[in-house]
Amino acid sequence: MKLSLAKIVERYIIPYGLQLSAFISTLFLISPIIWMVSTSVKNEEDVFNRPPEWIPSEITFDSYFRIMNGFVVNILYNSILIALLAAIIATIVGALTAYALSRFAIPGKSTIMLFFLSSLAFPIPLLMMSMYILLMKLGLLDTLTSMVIGHTVITLPITVWLMKNFIDQIPKEIEEAAFVEGASFFRIIFFIVFPLSMPALTASALFVFVTSWNELFFGLSFISSPDLRTVPVGISQSFLQDFKTDWTGMMSLAVIVTIPIGIIFIFLQKSFLRGMIAGSVKG
Repeated sequence: MKLSLAKIVERYIIPYGLQLSAFISTLFLISPIIWMVSTSVKNEEDVFNRPPEWIPSEITFDSYFRIMNGFVVNILYNSILIALLAAIIATIVGALTAYALSRFAIPGKSTIMLFFLSSLAFPIPLLMMSMYILLMKLGLLDTLTSMVIGHTVITLPITVWLMKNFIDQIPKEIEEAAFVEGASFFRIIFFIVFPLSMPALTASALFVFVTSWNELFFGLSFISSPDLRTVPVGISQSFLQDFKTDWTGMMSLAVIVTIPIGIIFIFLQKSFLRGMIAGSVKG
């Protein structure tokens, strides 16, 4: 039985084409990670071999032991502390703001949501200039607090949008029934609405954490003390020198700081995807 061209395209070309496209895309995505790991276990003199060696002829972990000192532990601590605080604050504030916008008849609600959306397109350098002046007047420059504030500000619009669209899908009758039973306003929010919104809360917190973990420019602008540097700033200022770059050390630290994010995604990927999908559309 001969198949028509349309049937061949539908049955073979499109499915296998999509699989091939997914494979090539995945290969492009993981290639930098593979090269990062490969470079981290090379000798310094083998980094610039021609042709490049994806699998080193001699594997060594000297660079990992060399970089694990007090400085690296300190920047890891600073990054974890800042990212956790920013994730907690941005998620809670964003969730409460989203609940108010979802449930209350606030004048100019559409304008407020449009403001949150448009703020995502606001240039970060201009935002940093105004925040720098404000933090300087408040005496918060060169403190971890300035980093938490900065990371909270740039991620808050996303958390509001994710939570707003998710809370819109929660039936109001659930809250009304709890109110009739005598539950207080805050009890309804924290013990009913937030548990039902856990996928969106997880997605928001994870987004803020990863954004804070990778952010560089605020760290360069707001922090001057070496003891308060974060991981991105520590990498850029400690391994990238004027006349020499410690590639193996830098890649070893990059592997170390990538592991926590990978572990978080492995355990929370389902909640993250549910929250991102449900919070990005109105059902």
